[in-house]
Amino acid sequence: MVKVASTDDVVEIPTSSEHNPEKGPALPHSHIVLIPHPSDDPRDPLNWSMFRKGRVLAALCIASFCGFTSALASQLEVGPLSKLYGSTSTAIAYQNSAANAGMVIGGLFWYLLSFAIGRPAVFFWSLLGLLGADLWASYMTHADQFHIFIVSRGFAGFCGTAVGVLGPRLLIDMFFLHQRGRAFTIFHFFFDFGTSAGPSLCAFVVQGAGNIQWAFWFIAIFTGVATLLVLLLVEDTTWDRSTGATNPSLPEGFIANRIATFFLPGKRLPRSSVGELARIALVPFKITATPVSFLLGIFTLFSFGFSVAMNSLTPVWLQKPVAEGGYGFTTIQNALFQFSHWIGLALAFAYGQTFADSLPLWVAARFNNGSWKPEYRLHALWLPALVCNCIGIGLFGCTLQYHASWGLLAFASILVIYASMCITPVTVNYLSECFTHNVEETAIVLNTFRIAFGLSVAFYITPWVDAVGVGWAYGTMAFIMIFSWLFVVALMWKGHQIRQIDPFGLISTEEGEHVLET
Repeated sequence: MVKVASTDDVVEIPTSSEHNPEKGPALPHSHIVLIPHPSDDPRDPLNWSMFRKGRVLAALCIASFCGFTSALASQLEVGPLSKLYGSTSTAIAYQNSAANAGMVIGGLFWYLLSFAIGRPAVFFWSLLGLLGADLWASYMTHADQFHIFIVSRGFAGFCGTAVGVLGPRLLIDMFFLHQRGRAFTIFHFFFDFGTSAGPSLCAFVVQGAGNIQWAFWFIAIFTGVATLLVLLLVEDTTWDRSTGATNPSLPEGFIANRIATFFLPGKRLPRSSVGELARIALVPFKITATPVSFLLGIFTLFSFGFSVAMNSLTPVWLQKPVAEGGYGFTTIQNALFQFSHWIGLALAFAYGQTFADSLPLWVAARFNNGSWKPEYRLHALWLPALVCNCIGIGLFGCTLQYHASWGLLAFASILVIYASMCITPVTVNYLSECFTHNVEETAIVLNTFRIAFGLSVAFYITPWVDAVGVGWAYGTMAFIMIFSWLFVVALMWKGHQIRQIDPFGLISTEEGEHVLET
């Protein structure tokens, strides 16, 4: 039985693990408290129906998938692009670095623009820009257009990152604390599905059409659909619950509401001076310099960054001739190999839906009498980050070193993809709950840490492998990831004390809230 938004802000749930909707460890408490406490206004996003929240989330998921698939649409077309532009396979991999650089720059740009036109409008216009980037790349079909093609990939990354950076803010606005883990898992599933599985979808399309341009035309069509869904379904979730706050109403008519949300948003947004925008632009850097962010960022840099090092260069290794240490895969064989990523993604999704909320709630109930600490989120990382990620990256290097079966390479990919896809939603959710007033900025920070190695990997991996061998290169990555796990352990152990070191006064958490009641 459920009490939705009752007077004491409590939701009743069955106590037995067999019927527990959290689908995880059995909770010894029978009530989950609604945190944050919703207002009495039905316009408050926390009071929206689950269907209304779900349709917004669905549109964001599809848009996020398109954003990251577009930037990496031709990742598996190493052979055809090498032939078209007369470049080496390593040079073709620069398209991934260009896309990652665009993501870093775009994250900050769209974040600042959201203060002028609002988040929904940013989603809409960035998707239109992404559509243009896809069409731009599709016409780079001459041998002397390689550098322009690389620039188009950078622009795709620039436009494609907007939903990934600003989307988590909408999740925090709409979902209660005990729901966020699953909401973040769903959102980042599509986010990561775009980076891991999107390129293989494009490769299948190219194989069927016999024309590499269809990699970009296919995702351009998909991006057009996502743009329409955002225009029809996404709503502004901004809501001030402070005492005496005034929240302006949007028009009730559908067309008038869409115009006000996407085309005339400035009327309801406070004007920001150049000085204020400059101060806003500094917030992500301040968050980065805060110890809790820096520690988690270092962990993310290595744990996720090295998985990018594996993922972005796997097509290169697979399509290299056997005589050069590769596997001689064709483009379609490479795309089929990517189903290992799909398996990893499916496992990560199942793991997140099962444990992302229930495990932190169980820890709160078991060890803190139902009171909340953000660090409880991190306990969901033990299996994926410490065990699977390190074993997977080490096995990947060992397989290449001894040129073992590509089946072992696929198994290593499953472990690493599963781990990295689990890491993303948990870390973003945790840091968002450490900076509840600066969710967009935390997403920018972690996004930058995540792709920092991905930006540079194409430049340093070849000399690294040449210097120590492929086995030791990836084996060293595994040892570095084990070391980076110590930063997460430090946050689990002394997270409260670390968060007290707040030089810029930005930390805002829900620690101490009694999320479980008997």
